Amino acid sequence: MILTIIITLSLLVLVAGYLAYVQTKKAIKLEEFCYLYVRMLSVMAIRTDNAYKKIKEVDRLGSFEADDETGFIFQEIKGQAEELNDFVKKYINNDKDTSKESKEEK
Repeated sequence: MILTIIITLSLLVLVAGYLAYVQTKKAIKLEEFCYLYVRMLSVMAIRTDNAYKKIKEVDRLGSFEADDETGFIFQEIKGQAEELNDFVKKYINNDKDTSKESKEEK
């Protein structure tokens, strides 16, 4: 009777240990994925901001009029860039780390 209880408890401990090991490996992979995802979003935020600044610089004098096709397309691109820039600023936290990275890229 005692031998049966010891064997059962030993098996339960082994199964619990194996499950803990598997879950730990999954958690580590998920943590690495999350880190890479946040890093990618930070880089995207910097690049989006740089692209938006370049578009504003190109049209700093307002030389692209909406009367012709080129001006219309440029205004649409500029509008989409503004929306994307607003989205990035709203949903992606631009910490001090990202501002340091943007200085390093220049």
